[in-house]
Amino acid sequence: MRKSLQIIICIKEEKEQQRIIEAPAGKTLLEIFQSQGIFLSAACAGKGVCGKCRVRFLEGAADPSGTDARFLTREEQEAGWRLACQTYPQKDCVVAVQRREEGFPVMADSAVQIGLDLFGQEEPENTREQNRAYGIAADIGTTTIAMQLAELQTGNILDTYTALNRQCGWGADVISRMEAANSGGGEALKKCIQEDLQAGMRVLAKNRLERIRRMAVSANTTMVHMLMGYSCETLGIYPFTPVNVNSIHTTGRALFGDEIDGISEMEVAICPGISAFVGGDVTAGLYALDFVNREKPALFIDLGTNGEIVLGNRDRILAASTAAGPAFEGGTIVCGTGSIPGAVCGLRIEGGKVYPETIGNASPVGICGTGIIETLYELLREGIMDETGRMEEPWSEEGFQLSGEGNIRLYQKDIREVQLAKSALRAGIETLLVKYGIGAEEVEHVYLAGGFGYGMDFHKAVGIGLLPAEWEEKMEAVGNTSLRGAAQYLLDPQAEMGMKWLAEKTETISLSESREFQKFYMESMCFEKF
Repeated sequence: MRKSLQIIICIKEEKEQQRIIEAPAGKTLLEIFQSQGIFLSAACAGKGVCGKCRVRFLEGAADPSGTDARFLTREEQEAGWRLACQTYPQKDCVVAVQRREEGFPVMADSAVQIGLDLFGQEEPENTREQNRAYGIAADIGTTTIAMQLAELQTGNILDTYTALNRQCGWGADVISRMEAANSGGGEALKKCIQEDLQAGMRVLAKNRLERIRRMAVSANTTMVHMLMGYSCETLGIYPFTPVNVNSIHTTGRALFGDEIDGISEMEVAICPGISAFVGGDVTAGLYALDFVNREKPALFIDLGTNGEIVLGNRDRILAASTAAGPAFEGGTIVCGTGSIPGAVCGLRIEGGKVYPETIGNASPVGICGTGIIETLYELLREGIMDETGRMEEPWSEEGFQLSGEGNIRLYQKDIREVQLAKSALRAGIETLLVKYGIGAEEVEHVYLAGGFGYGMDFHKAVGIGLLPAEWEEKMEAVGNTSLRGAAQYLLDPQAEMGMKWLAEKTETISLSESREFQKFYMESMCFEKF
């Protein structure tokens, strides 16, 4: 009987007109919002353990749940704050939704300007205008989406579009998305990512949609499955068998239907992947960094929501995926957030005083991955935390306060989350070195891809044991190599052949079956001693 009741919900979003919806009782606010195309961050996929999906009742507040009390103060609960994933609306209500998508600086600035060297001399502007054709390169990450508009005749990158992947409402990691897809949410997840790409195309192309001739997409294997509508039934269970990791060629009509006029004949190509957990985003990155021609071994690390590690040169390449989880992106951190304005991205402690640095020098709203690394380094250096990760009193109970305003704290639980992620990454690195038969000192160069690597203090990362000390002077932040590779796939006639060669050349190492990995995992759990 309860499920047959209908509730009227007025939804107020920042800078958006209010929406009135009718929803059945017996569903959580998170489920209701997802059905209406409103996507909140829910790193834990609605299990009530991350505390990210906060909303505020302005009228008709539902009763607080026991989980609300874990993440919200009494004052916040009295003011109407609730976790959407744990809240069942009990009557007509007004709910305010605050999302942090605006200003999210998704990493896209390392996409190359392919330039005229591939295309010959540029035509005069007056004749080229009549013959212009465009292409779009897209990087679909688990957390973010980045797209670029290129002129096909010259290879010039004309504009960039970035956004959050709204699938975050189904969980921060690919395992959560697979579970959602396998539980009947596959079509919704497919529609979500297709709509995100369409939104980017509209912004980039403006009134030139009919002139978009090609699109190249780079993504991890799970995102490709969801974009194409493939089943994820065998992707997330042993032996982790993907439906397809090869190059995919399709059309705008086949992929998007008739949602956007003018792109039905657009060619769409998806970069080839390597395995279930090492996808086309990695292949694209390896091609962009010229692993096809590299003589000495180099290491490539893409540390995003998942952690992919690749070691090798043109003669031999090994790859592995580590269960780093979303801790480095703030997903499982109590006060964690993405790299948005106000995120604590750096920190130092001098004379007992804490000096946080925030993105854009804005008021603190949370802590992002680079801020977590720097905070742990400073806590170790000051003796507030020991090498086992245990904080001294009173911080072990109260958490360590990072800022005077906003009450942004790092808790003991957060440190344990980072320890697990750190240990997984370092153990994966050490395992690949052993399998390859070389020492850390023999690696010529270390590439750190993604936004997390781009802002990392290498000295402090080495200081907590995240990366070997031998690499401190060899590391380079290379930004969004997935998008760079997608742009090359779009514009370089040799790119598809090169990526196919890399995918076939690369041997995937299963860390879950490796005794070396288990040994290194336990050894890497503790932090370095000062």
